[in-house]
Amino acid sequence: MTCLGLRTGLRLTRETANSADCPEQTHPELRRLECAERLYTGAGFFMRLLASIVLLLFGLASSAAAQSIRVGIVPFDVVSIDNAGQSASEALAKLVRIEMIKARKTTPELISLGESTSMPIEEARAAELGKTAKVALVIVGTVTEAELTESTKSASTGGFLNSIGIGGNISRATATVSVHVDLVDPDAGKVVESFEVDAKNTDTGLGMDFSTSLGSMDSGGGGLDKSPMGKALQAVAKKLSDEVNKRAPKLVKK
Repeated sequence: MTCLGLRTGLRLTRETANSADCPEQTHPELRRLECAERLYTGAGFFMRLLASIVLLLFGLASSAAAQSIRVGIVPFDVVSIDNAGQSASEALAKLVRIEMIKARKTTPELISLGESTSMPIEEARAAELGKTAKVALVIVGTVTEAELTESTKSASTGGFLNSIGIGGNISRATATVSVHVDLVDPDAGKVVESFEVDAKNTDTGLGMDFSTSLGSMDSGGGGLDKSPMGKALQAVAKKLSDEVNKRAPKLVKK
């Protein structure tokens, strides 16, 4: 008997049982139908509960599997950027790691190069470092652009102040950052995927250059300044993190 038929039969039987001509005690079928309905309802609830538990466990397992993917981050190649040295290189790697930790998709690990490794990092050396660190992928990043342009415009404050430049100037700074990223598989010993990320920010006020903006990260300040360059670096780090977290599960062999 189908669910609809069961319920229809039960309703009709109850109506008959409630009539004066058909007392309930003369209809044992009614009790059997009520019992069947209770069993059906209980079974449905149990199945829904079981399905919810399975979906929850599947979601937790997927999240745990993603977070178990260890991704190494070596210092970024900043050789092409004026006045940028090792401190800026390492600070940018720290910034990317922070963004990846916040995303909670993979497990990022900083990898130091040691004195014997110089920029640019060859894929074989990156793979070797990754094996030593026991990570599934290694992020090898190169900053290809870190440009800061500034402009000053005079506000309409009156002839005398305007002529001597007091209180009548508005400064704006625009920062642009571009990064090339290679993902190296330590087991394969080669680059398995490459991509580019970039970010741009324009704001009023004093503009900080690439190294200055990363200075607070390297000195333990815990974050970037709020200059256009600082905001552009934050944005490019987040984009890089998002791309790695999206690609890592597809690249790592189970």
